Order: sequence, then structure tokens, then C-alpha cells
Amino acid sequence: MKRDDKSRKPLLTRVNRIAGQVQGVARMIEEDRDCAEVLNTISAIHSALRGLESTLLEDHVRHCVCDAAKEPKRLEQRLDEIITLYKRRLA
Repeated sequence: MKRDDKSRKPLLTRVNRIAGQVQGVARMIEEDRDCAEVLNTISAIHSALRGLESTLLEDHVRHCVCDAAKEPKRLEQRLDEIITLYKRRLA
């Protein structure tokens, strides 16, 4: 799926926020901050990544997979992608 600027911008905002959190963890370690504080920040990063992943997966299903439904061979490929992504997410 090709994203327009309107749909791309919120995703990039989320990615940049996550990148800032990761850089924050590096600073926290350099500053020898409390382990629990660092771990809480890492947990927040995991949560933010899962949210981004869910958004992208939903977009993929709603747009790419639905679009592929017009051609049985493409649909089968997209469904295989979804299954692979799901299995990877559980690992």
C-alpha cells in the first residue's frame, strides 16, 4: 500500500517518539539512573512498538489484503504474509 502524507505523518510521529524514548534510555544508563526507572521506560517502549505494529498490521489487512482479494493468487500470497507476521509476533 502506498501511503499518502496524511496517513504517513502520524506513523512517522510515533516512530520518532519511540526513537526519542530509546535515546532517553541511553541517557538514563549514562547517568546511572535507577534500574527500575530504566526498565519502566523500556516497558513503555515495548508498548509503543506494539501499538505501532498493531496499527500497521491493521492497515495491511484493511488495504493490502482486501485489495489482493480481487486476484486469488495475490490473496493467497497476502494471507501467507499475514500468517507469517502473526507467527513472528507470537515468537
